[in-house]
Amino acid sequence: MLLSVGINVMVGGVAAALAFFLSSVTALAWIFGILAVASLANAVRVYALPPVVARTDAGGLRVGGPLTVKPVDVAWLDVEDVTTDGGRLFVDRGNGEVLAFPLAYVGGRVAELIRDIYDRLNAANGYRRFDPTT
Repeated sequence: MLLSVGINVMVGGVAAALAFFLSSVTALAWIFGILAVASLANAVRVYALPPVVARTDAGGLRVGGPLTVKPVDVAWLDVEDVTTDGGRLFVDRGNGEVLAFPLAYVGGRVAELIRDIYDRLNAANGYRRFDPTT
């Protein structure tokens, strides 16, 4: 998220500088001025309302989305194991398929996401199969 905010702020700054330096050419100055305002407004929007990067429901887990990786859906019954290591969430889907998702995208709600994943896995399997504390 911060990378996207930073890029928007940099684009806004460059556009503002170009609008200032090209003020003798009125049409270009207005175009770059509008681009600067739009970029800064988008940076504020992304910071205030970050996009959803992980979603859980009764049927499965969806990770990815805007500003992250390509969205991937995994049904709870297809999950063989879930682990975290080095700031990443690993979802083992069997047959050697392991989905690795950077938890940095989640921000301060990492513990809540991991707890929800384990609770939903246990509910889907009908017993206490996974425990995030071990």
